[in-house]
Amino acid sequence: MTAKRYKNEDYSFVCGYIASRDKYLLTQERIDRMLESKTADDALRILLEMNYGEEIESISPIEFEAILSGELEKAYSFVLPFVPDRSYFEMFLYPGDYHNIKTLLKAESLGIEADELLMETGTIPAADLKDLVRERNYDDMRDIMADGMKDALEEYSLSHDPQCIDLILDKACYKDMSLLVSGLNSDFIKEYMALRIDLINLTTFIRIREMGKPPGFYSKGFVEGGNIPEQVFEDGFEEHVEQFAERLDNYGLHDVLIKSAKMIRETGRITVLEKLCDNYLMEYLKQAKYITYGIEPLIAYIAARENEIKTVRIIMAGKLAGISPDLLRERVREPYA
Repeated sequence: MTAKRYKNEDYSFVCGYIASRDKYLLTQERIDRMLESKTADDALRILLEMNYGEEIESISPIEFEAILSGELEKAYSFVLPFVPDRSYFEMFLYPGDYHNIKTLLKAESLGIEADELLMETGTIPAADLKDLVRERNYDDMRDIMADGMKDALEEYSLSHDPQCIDLILDKACYKDMSLLVSGLNSDFIKEYMALRIDLINLTTFIRIREMGKPPGFYSKGFVEGGNIPEQVFEDGFEEHVEQFAERLDNYGLHDVLIKSAKMIRETGRITVLEKLCDNYLMEYLKQAKYITYGIEPLIAYIAARENEIKTVRIIMAGKLAGISPDLLRERVREPYA
């Protein structure tokens, strides 16, 4: 079913409201100040300028994850109540559902409770989803979600490898998101989703290679719906990183992989690749800055807030771990502001 098409003017109120929130977005200047902060407490205080949390002065830096979860919920609450059609934004909520399923299944395999790790930013309340997973109630799940959970359970019963739970459900999540987006009347959102899938396929491809998994393992994680066919990855599975990067030239991702090739080759880590992929997606979203009213500024705002929260998490975790500003700077994402 195709979603109804709305006029740009239908978004005028919420676009104006979101524009007034720009001053609270993470800027490069604020990132630099957080990076140069001597302690996690000092970095945390900078977030006060951005209206992070309530009574933030009383929150310990070690509890910053609770602050970030609250900020993500706040970002959605700023947008969703005022949009003509919620379906245009539900793709941002799907990962919360799948995070919770993955968390619940892995906790179940370990015989532990994981309620404190569940997110309230999905389409299904965490408590309700917990019941669905425990009771294996697939009827009240979306079809792709139910099939993904069944596949993950079957694969885990055979391999006892918790990585298969992540891989299969991540694939199901993006498949679910792609199906939703395919019915929307927005080329901007469709291209955003295709790029996002290409980038997740690329990082999954490199991660699986560095883990020493066989070529066939990659097909379990490949997500359809992007611009890059699976055959491109299959044909280049045994190639050096730089050689494989040539295959991505027609898709605009050659430089993204080349710039991270040295770290991948020398350390096997893909932190720089993940950062560059997020930056590439952010450059696409920045097109929305030149649109006054419409769906584009709202999609960009939600995605920018997700990216911002990821950056704050990297910095705060690094400060708590005593990582140097220079090393952290290699990991932080480019801001939208």
